[in-house]
Amino acid sequence: MKCSLTRINSANDETSGVWVAIEYVAEDRRRHALFIVGGERTDVPPTRGSPFPIYFERDDQSLSCYEGVDRIFVGKNSIRLTLNKNGRNSLELPKMVEFHTEKPGRPYAKAKLVFREIKSRKSGEVITIV
Repeated sequence: MKCSLTRINSANDETSGVWVAIEYVAEDRRRHALFIVGGERTDVPPTRGSPFPIYFERDDQSLSCYEGVDRIFVGKNSIRLTLNKNGRNSLELPKMVEFHTEKPGRPYAKAKLVFREIKSRKSGEVITIV
């Protein structure tokens, strides 16, 4: 499924954590949001027994999961997710979802930096950035 990325926001700070929010228009022409929240850092002791992995939420918490992808590919002007069974069922999306923009701009460049931070955390090995 290919979607038009309409807006992208991200943060990497103590207050709000490490996350990327992708707003997009789907094939049904409706606007949606997908939040990708970085897992716990692997270089410090976990805060809850074991480190939590990458979290995904589509539109609201009723469509959410941990460890929902086999791969996240972040390219020059698109982000492609290859969802595993857990991700497909929990987020109600197909196996492959691509968010594309013609003009990446500063917010996209910042999001790529945040993805680099997420890559260094629990479950981040699924991320490839070019």
